[in-house]
Amino acid sequence: MPDADPRAGVLSKRALVTASHAVERAALAEGAGTDTVVFALFQRLQYFEREREMYAKIARRAAVTVVGMVDSGRPDLPHGVTPVLLRPDEPMAREWSVAVLSPTFGASVVAQDLDEIDPQATSVERARLFRGRWGLRRDEAYAEVVRLRDAMGDRLPPAVRRKVGEVLASVETPAELDIESRAEAALRHVASRLDAARASAPVPVGPAVDPETGLDTLAGVTPWLGDATDTVPLGLVLVAVDDLTAVERRHGSRVRMHTEQNIADLLRRGLRPLDRAVRLGPGEFLVIQPAVQPAELTARSRHLESRLAALHATYPFVDLHPRTTTLLTRRRPLPLQKLRAQLRQVPAVLLWPPSQGSLPLPAEPHGLVMRSGAGTWFR
Repeated sequence: MPDADPRAGVLSKRALVTASHAVERAALAEGAGTDTVVFALFQRLQYFEREREMYAKIARRAAVTVVGMVDSGRPDLPHGVTPVLLRPDEPMAREWSVAVLSPTFGASVVAQDLDEIDPQATSVERARLFRGRWGLRRDEAYAEVVRLRDAMGDRLPPAVRRKVGEVLASVETPAELDIESRAEAALRHVASRLDAARASAPVPVGPAVDPETGLDTLAGVTPWLGDATDTVPLGLVLVAVDDLTAVERRHGSRVRMHTEQNIADLLRRGLRPLDRAVRLGPGEFLVIQPAVQPAELTARSRHLESRLAALHATYPFVDLHPRTTTLLTRRRPLPLQKLRAQLRQVPAVLLWPPSQGSLPLPAEPHGLVMRSGAGTWFR
């Protein structure tokens, strides 16, 4: 959960967005200009695209505007913005930072992605948690500009490094600590009020809900998943009930509908507010849990399989033969084909004869047969 102090500690994405916008607008304030340097780390290009217009304006006024992100090639950024490509495994790739510095002013936001989520949030992106701080303090901004310049090293063009050095050398007078603390207190108050107002706003309900079970559909959870980035790990449990399509033929539509409702209730049971249960098809379901531990994901998969298999003891007493597999991934769109390929390695069970008994299908001739509930991590 985010810390109560909105300036430092564990911060929500919403708090960081508010603080970052305040710092960015400070770079455009009257009086800011050719003696100002701006550094920003965006993690991924998709996040920068939302602020493209803002940074185009900043680059037209500031002496230096540097943007770092992970991307496969040199991105197309506005004129005057210096791109720095980050390696996915370096610390800056997990950082959300903005630093603005001039001889008389400084402001900064510095935060590291915790790979954790607020379980009470309403979407994957809103749920992201960071550890860091923000403030309108020139000394902090000075230190961040030095740190980022040194960390980027030779990836910065010589002319950019030279201009950054000139601005750093021009910071001579003592910081106005009293003015900084008063401005920061005012901004902190406004940010906390905005955060509370947004948190209390009603969340729109997506129309794409399966009408027979009330579970989400894949189209319905796409806005909830957010940007096609690899920042938030997702735990996936794919559930296949192979003989569900035969239930209506053998027992009628009422029994089929009641059985589907029983399955949906089991899938939803024990989920956090942020988690989602999805119906992919007639006999295929998916549970999505952001930032879940591997052991917890495996335990949920096995629990679901055992509880679904025990539905024969619950009205309408239909014997089901579920299979499950798991995957921990950062990929978007969701790697459903990978999950389905894993599930094909799990032996299926068909009803035989049509009214009673069971007959296991032979394993596929190629590849290793997986036990149901097994999974793969980070694909």
